[in-house]
Parts: sequence; structure tokens; C-alpha cells
Amino acid sequence: MTSKPSRERGINCMPFYWGCNQRYVLSAYILFIFHIFSKNKTNSKRIERLGYNKIQKRFYSSSARKTLKSPESRPYADLYKGRGKPIHESEWVRDNGMERSPFGASWAKEKKDRLPLPDKYTLNYINISDPYNNRNLIKEACKGNRVVYVWTYLVTGICLVGSSSNSVERVLSYFEKKYLFLDNRRGVQFLADYGFKDIQLTIIYLDYHKFTMRDIKILEAYYINVLNSSLNTQKSVYLPPEPLESVLPFINITNRDTAVPIFVYGPDLIRVLYIFNSKTTFYNEFNMHRSTLEDYLDKKNKLFDYFTFSSNLFAESDLDNLLSLNELIELKNSVDNKIPSRGKEVELKDLVLNNELKFNSITQASLYIKKIEGTCDRGVLRNHMNNNTIYKKRWIIKET
Repeated sequence: MTSKPSRERGINCMPFYWGCNQRYVLSAYILFIFHIFSKNKTNSKRIERLGYNKIQKRFYSSSARKTLKSPESRPYADLYKGRGKPIHESEWVRDNGMERSPFGASWAKEKKDRLPLPDKYTLNYINISDPYNNRNLIKEACKGNRVVYVWTYLVTGICLVGSSSNSVERVLSYFEKKYLFLDNRRGVQFLADYGFKDIQLTIIYLDYHKFTMRDIKILEAYYINVLNSSLNTQKSVYLPPEPLESVLPFINITNRDTAVPIFVYGPDLIRVLYIFNSKTTFYNEFNMHRSTLEDYLDKKNKLFDYFTFSSNLFAESDLDNLLSLNELIELKNSVDNKIPSRGKEVELKDLVLNNELKFNSITQASLYIKKIEGTCDRGVLRNHMNNNTIYKKRWIIKET
């Protein structure tokens, strides 16, 4: 018995053909699945390479520019604990196996291979445990002295060596967020990562009246080379040639003189108000042009009939009552107000406190805002004044 054709049985047996649209959709779907898979795999490798922790949502990197959040954000709130050790520690963090020095740091070489300390430098020092919570002790140790400071990581004995003539301000700057997270040098970023929990600070102090800035730079270079100073990437200092320095291998001879400190005196010429490490620092922080400084430096002229500037320390100077930089700027502004200003007077209105203040210039107004807000761009402030608009949603400034 022969079977009937399938059409007669009511079955539609039209063969199935892939059209262009169906093939395109299927290809796109396959490519999409492959893309998702390869993307996840690539991101996993990238996360592993950069040391990014998915749980805590941030980088354990030694570069502040690689952080996913700003230094003011929550993961960086505790400077004492640091932002976290890198997943893979560098070779230079490890203990070198040498004997520890009186400062807690390891020596870089065996005793027979170390250079002796030059005879003219007496070893006066103080070790400060838990320096983060003992800042008053730091101020007492630094007050009125030139210092070499040594930050030691007690776990492995590596250290960071530095020096300063304005010692209190310099040492305490390591506890500031802005300095820790925006300075990309190895030593500073190490403290930002590891925190201050296992850190010891050593202050080696020299009398201002007996030793110069040149002496302190030589002593700094000496300890950089005899200690396990892995956190110091620069191992030499640069000074003009003199008999003593010519025999020390870590002194590089140069015709450029070392930085000239600026001592700021009050009217009595006894009390030192502040010490700037160099002229460049003075220009930037005191806001004075170099040509203006030349009219007053080491001369009898007094700025605003109040300040005297000297590159040398006067005999019988009082170094026990130094001001902070903010206090010095406030004093400068208060004294400057007594002198007729060449700038135009401005009126500043605070919309939050609902009060009005008058200043002799827009510069003084910007300094006042900076003290409250933390930052103030004088050029932007001037634009708001010219356009009669509100600055930072709080300040209205206009000429009087």
C-alpha cells in the first residue's frame, strides 16, 4: 500500500531556511555573549594587576593619583592606621638583617665599613614613640634648634631621613592629609600607606647659634648613607667645596650655594617670629616679590615699620616663641591694615553668617575666605566681583 503525499495528510512539510535577518541576530547574540565573558576576564586581570580590592572599593597603590576616592573620603580618614599596605610589598621594605642603630633603624653596613661621625657634630637626639599622638613632645624637641629627623618603620628597620631649620612646621607637616596623599615621593607615600602605628620619630638637634644650615645638610646626608634609608631615593646633597666636605663621599661638589634661610624678626630684633627654609619658600608663603625682599633683607629697613628680615641669626636671639605660618600671615595682615593700601577697598558679605566685612584690597578678602573655606582663587573671586555673582554659594564681594 502506497502512502499518500504528506500534503494530502494535512502536514505542511515546507523546509526551514535561515534568512539574512535571523543569521544577523544570531551572530550578534553570540558576539554579545563573547564580549561579556572577555570583559569580565579582562577586568579581573586588571583588578589583580592594580591591586584593587573590590570589597573596600579602593586602590592599595603608592600613588595618590591612582586612588578611586579623594584623600578627604572615608577610607583615608584614619591617618594613624594609614590607607593600607600594598598587596605585594616592595623589596626595599624588607629587613636587611643588619644591627639596629640607637634610632631604631637598621644600619646600612657593618660597623667596620661605616664612616665615623665627623668630630664637630655632637650626637644629641631624642626618640619619640607614637609621634602621631605626641606632637607636643615634637614641638619641645624641635623648638629653637636645627634638626635632622628620622622616621623609622620599627617592623623592618627602614627609615626616612630629612632636615629642617624651621623644624616644627616641617616635621608636623607629615601629619597633614594634603601633604601625605598629594606628595608622590616614596617616603611620604610609605607613611600614607602604612600609617604611624609602627613608626618611631628621632629628632637629632643642633644649636642654631653654633651650627649653620650647611652643617645640618651634611649631617642629614651622613645618616642617609649610614642608615638603612630605603625611603630616601636621593642619597646625596649638593654643597660648595670646603675642606671638610671634600673628603665625604656623599657630598657632591657644586658652585651653587645651599638654600639661604630667612629669619623674620619683630620690632625688638630679639624675638624670631618665623624661619623660612629658603628664599623661594619665603616668596611663595609670605607673598613677597624677590625685588621687594632685596630692599629689606639684611638691611635696617623695616617692612610696615615692624618686620626685619635677615639671612643670619642675630646674637642673643629668642627662638623659643616661634609663630606658626598662619599666625605670621595674620600678624602681617593686621600690621598691613595700618598702612594705606594701593588696592581698592572691597566689601565682603557672608550669606551664611549674614554679616558684612570691609577689606583694604581683594587680596585681604581672599585670605579671609581661604582661612574659612580652605581655598580661595583670587582671580575667580575677582570675576565674581565684576559680574556681581555669588562666590562658593556664600560670598558676595563688591568694591566700595
